[in-house]
Amino acid sequence: MANPFKDIKELTRDVESYLRKNRTAIYNNSKRISDFFEMACYNNIVRFYENNNYEVQIKNLYKNKFYYKCTTAGNPAKYSYFEAKRKKGNLVFISEIRHNINVQSYHNKDTFTTPDICIIKPNSIEENDDFYDTKMKYYYIKNKSLISFCEVKNFNPYPELLFNFIGVVNELRPNLLSIPKNNGKSHISTSLMVSGKSNRHADKIISNLQSRYHINILSDLFNIGGIKFGRHSINKIKTV
Repeated sequence: MANPFKDIKELTRDVESYLRKNRTAIYNNSKRISDFFEMACYNNIVRFYENNNYEVQIKNLYKNKFYYKCTTAGNPAKYSYFEAKRKKGNLVFISEIRHNINVQSYHNKDTFTTPDICIIKPNSIEENDDFYDTKMKYYYIKNKSLISFCEVKNFNPYPELLFNFIGVVNELRPNLLSIPKNNGKSHISTSLMVSGKSNRHADKIISNLQSRYHINILSDLFNIGGIKFGRHSINKIKTV
């Protein structure tokens, strides 16, 4: 089975190459492979929107540097993100592609989880002064502001990982646990993005879950991430 852990220099080049194309530079203090893979997946989601005829713009740069939010803590206002905009007639639809944003549960207003990548409604981040025992603020979005989300895992796919993802979908987007009559064309559906290649058993589970639910499970992304999110392949990715 292919090793899911890519050389960090190669992965860094992938991330920096994409940001150079957007005339900016990366700023990140982390040296962990998992963080760089997460950033590469984030860029692939942005590429998905570009290839679906969205106008994509970088927002919130600091001294022409793009600050990835590779932590669940911190004020999102201090980090960079992408805005995706598309026009339909006289209407303009805007969404934000965000990194590590706390999201309210669909089922309970006082519980939260933090997907690695979120597509959210614009200007929807809120503050809570009572979440912690200290004076520190908690930043989150209400569930109704969540459009879609992606989980990123730097592993080879295995059964527990795949089934646990369905639990997160149930908590945030339970409507996706059925196949809609009409497949939307606006946003990428909730997805699990995995670095490593699946074995025969994991392939069966992935096929089964994708046939039952309106989700994407994308594996082997270290090797074929660019292909899966290329202009000629994105029509195979489920949308909402």
